[in-house]
Amino acid sequence: MVGKDEAKPAATIMLQGIASHVGKSALVAALCRIFAQDGYRVAPFKSWNMALNSYVTADGGEIGRAQGEQAEAAGIKASVHLNPILVKPKGPGQAEVIVRGRHHANVDYETRSQEAYLSFSLKIISESMDLLRSEFEIILLEGAGSPAEINLQHQDVANMRAAALASAPVLLVCDIDRGGALAAAVGTMLLLPEEDKKRVAGFIFNKFRGDRAILEPGLKIVQEKTGVPVLGVVPYLTQTGLAEEDGVALDCSSAIIEHEADQLRVCVVRLPYVANFTDFDALAREKDVSLFYASTPEELVGADAVILPGTKNSINAMRFLQESGLALMIKELAGCGVPIVGICGGYQLLGQSLADLTGDEGGEQPLLLSGLGLLPTETSFHPQKQVRRLSATACLPFAVNEAVEGYEIHLGQTERAFGCAPAFLLENGAAEGAVSADGTVWGTYLHGLFERPGFRRSWLNTLRAGRDWPDLAASAPLDKGSRFDLLANAVRSSLDMSAIYSLLSLPGPRKGDKR
Repeated sequence: MVGKDEAKPAATIMLQGIASHVGKSALVAALCRIFAQDGYRVAPFKSWNMALNSYVTADGGEIGRAQGEQAEAAGIKASVHLNPILVKPKGPGQAEVIVRGRHHANVDYETRSQEAYLSFSLKIISESMDLLRSEFEIILLEGAGSPAEINLQHQDVANMRAAALASAPVLLVCDIDRGGALAAAVGTMLLLPEEDKKRVAGFIFNKFRGDRAILEPGLKIVQEKTGVPVLGVVPYLTQTGLAEEDGVALDCSSAIIEHEADQLRVCVVRLPYVANFTDFDALAREKDVSLFYASTPEELVGADAVILPGTKNSINAMRFLQESGLALMIKELAGCGVPIVGICGGYQLLGQSLADLTGDEGGEQPLLLSGLGLLPTETSFHPQKQVRRLSATACLPFAVNEAVEGYEIHLGQTERAFGCAPAFLLENGAAEGAVSADGTVWGTYLHGLFERPGFRRSWLNTLRAGRDWPDLAASAPLDKGSRFDLLANAVRSSLDMSAIYSLLSLPGPRKGDKR
């Protein structure tokens, strides 16, 4: 983080939603970029976040993935204070609680609703907020879910309580693409307590497609019924530059049924509590790849490769594979030479066994479960969590000596049998991951590998060879900065930025800014 404003704490504003997945994270990233472009030192902040796609900070802390990428959009170094409390579901009613980037406890729903837990959470949130407000000029807060979930308001520390701590005016984000957004905007205001209604300073309608003139009468009625102005209508943007934060994004998309004839069919198995599926965004962007998610054995038929992704609960995931018939199908495909890849929890599933001697993973102890048996490895679970960024060199047949970068977030330790080759060598010389003798099955704890164009293309070209297709050259590295700029430009032109600066009590773009 850079610099400090000793004169006064940062100005604050908060984006909350009428529901989950309305586009708050992308809008916060866009506004972070806009304020940075306008010459301000800005930081994102999400007090409490429930998400399975996470981000590893440079010092090995774990936060919500959106806050890490919003920091990139703001041009700052990601800090654990940007998301002081991260909750990762791991079973029915159970979750891991991460406080300022570190594992704090595994708790159930009853514990999360207790007054002592709420008081502890508010203390952590307040301290991190105060620290950020002393270091930046603008803090852009993001809520979670809806502030009008009346059955949860007593324990909600992500929305109006956070706004109160930060003295932040609130903009309510509505997803106009889903339908019912106008009614939801009015209904949300009706359900809010009076003190919370007073914090709402504007509406933003997001993901709009069509003729603005047709929407205008509805916007006018919303303003009349709530007394709250509409500060912008943002168009539906297909490329935001941001990775999805959680599995709700998979619920909102349908699996690809028809594949183009010139595309590779890469199947990601949708495991229970799937985590960090953003690993595969770079694959999905390749023109010769049809990436799809599958939950049944039948959907794997015809796949050129199968990927087992990360999961917050490998024990439950293994049971799911066995009970659904996916385990048998994956082993049959592997026997036919179809490449099988496991990342993090998926790597654990590829081995001979999973041993949970403490109950940290499966909830029972002791527990020994058979894996898929495609790699000569054994995994045992321990309370200690490994979270770090890493550089490595590939030992895989298709990418020998290829340099890669990634990050680890996992419980458990996986041991290779004698004679089993590693998939990678870390920069300190340590062996990591495992690969089968024929090179078609491999697994690793490293997330983010496919972001490297050379490694990604080398693997895809091995799949193309299986179809007798010629190799393709690696695509240019993803320029996130340019994508953030495009996002910011689209959002800037759609919002009443003068009104937003007024809510911040700031004069607008600084003198000399070129925009």
